[in-house]
Amino acid sequence: MKRAILTGGSKGIGKAIVEKLIKEGWEVCTCSRREEDLLKLKEELRNPKGLYLKACDVGNKNSAKDFVSFCVEKLGNIDLLVNNASILGERLPIEEYPEEVWEEVIRINIKGVFYITKYALPYMAEGSMIVNMSSGAGKRPAPYWGAYAVSKFGVEGFSLLLAEELRGRNIKVYALNPGATRTKMRAKAYPQEDPSTLKPPEKVVEFLLKLISHRPPSGSYDYNNL
Repeated sequence: MKRAILTGGSKGIGKAIVEKLIKEGWEVCTCSRREEDLLKLKEELRNPKGLYLKACDVGNKNSAKDFVSFCVEKLGNIDLLVNNASILGERLPIEEYPEEVWEEVIRINIKGVFYITKYALPYMAEGSMIVNMSSGAGKRPAPYWGAYAVSKFGVEGFSLLLAEELRGRNIKVYALNPGATRTKMRAKAYPQEDPSTLKPPEKVVEFLLKLISHRPPSGSYDYNNL
């Protein structure tokens, strides 16, 4: 039995990952900040065996620690960690960017990845994997993406740093840029865009499964580019 922890599993790409892993026979522990979103996920997936849910604010260290402890209690050791939870913030020039929004985006998108990874690592054995969801906005200049772009640059750097630290334990670390995908976050960022022209989250999941199946060298990967 393979076991995975995934943050932000109630919507979008995260939900698609949860659904696919469960179908593939994995045990999955996931979270959302809102309990009602988890109840909806459970209902939509018809309360599958091997799915464990807990509300968590990943950017709060105590909440993150409690979530990982809950997952370890349910799963035991961890074969796969997917740091997926993130928020968009605002698309504004830096001089107009609200300080409180900046702080919240960095808290969730950077601190959240750090906390969850730190607390999960003691339970990850040789051969396990970590996938940190990144973005094209974190790989090249993306004017007006503000804290989101900066946070995803941070995720890229964190992933490369962590990969070097874990090389001796044979734990692969990937930063995965899913590209333009049909999600609510994408619709918020590009309200003028026609969602039907974008790939569905399930396509990203197919690529993620290909990535963890092939186990290429640790590093930064774009959707459909292995």
